[in-house]
Amino acid sequence: MAKRKIILFSDLHIDRWDWERKDHFIEFLHYVEREASEVYILGDIFDFPALRGENIWPKHRDIINAIRSLSSNGVDVTYIIGNHDISLRGIEIEQKNLTMTYRDRHRPFVKTIFGQEVYMEHGHDYDPLFQSSIYDVIDFLKAVTGKAVDIMAQDVLGDLKRLFNQRPRKKDGGLPLKDESAEVGVPERFLKFWESAAEQILKRTRYNIVFFGHTHAPGIMRMESKGQYYVNTGDWFTHSTVVEMTPKALKVRDWITDTQLDKIRF
Repeated sequence: MAKRKIILFSDLHIDRWDWERKDHFIEFLHYVEREASEVYILGDIFDFPALRGENIWPKHRDIINAIRSLSSNGVDVTYIIGNHDISLRGIEIEQKNLTMTYRDRHRPFVKTIFGQEVYMEHGHDYDPLFQSSIYDVIDFLKAVTGKAVDIMAQDVLGDLKRLFNQRPRKKDGGLPLKDESAEVGVPERFLKFWESAAEQILKRTRYNIVFFGHTHAPGIMRMESKGQYYVNTGDWFTHSTVVEMTPKALKVRDWITDTQLDKIRF
């Protein structure tokens, strides 16, 4: 029987996991292999450079191999690079059942899925700090010093810069919010940036769904125009969220707690 499910997730940050979360994720990948024909990972599998200066490959070899094995077993895997693994930018892979690419608002990933026109990117381009120029600076510093620029420094600068921006009010009916005390993700008062970005993209295009990661705020926002939605894939740091799409419906659920967070029918 042909598999008819599309799965999306993002923001794993596996450097920050304990063994229990790792085991849950391996279990989840077994589910993906059984149920999904395609999987889209919207960035930030890990943090480059590693949080404690460790080599990522030996410590997380089993996770990386498990994700790669999906493509070997017939699941189409597309990985869209995020800001925490921005060091991968410039590496484009296009193989059978495996794609890795960097996309942003200037070159989004667009595809028709079950008749729905969907738009995907990690979403860091809408963060007040993460403008494209900062990555050029990081690349320059790495070239001059021969050392990686710690991504955590970007997080600190990001929080500082956000404080000097307008604090938008939460729109009624908006996305569920994450705990602001988490080390990564976006404080709830700034989620309006991504909601507005998705709204503008949908207003000026014929897309049906905009998918972002980055904020760690999973959920579905229904737009004013019928049949248009903004979906955030959430994370696997404070949540363990998964977006599942079939020809008839789209839902967001938390894998570890087995809780459905939101659902729409087409």
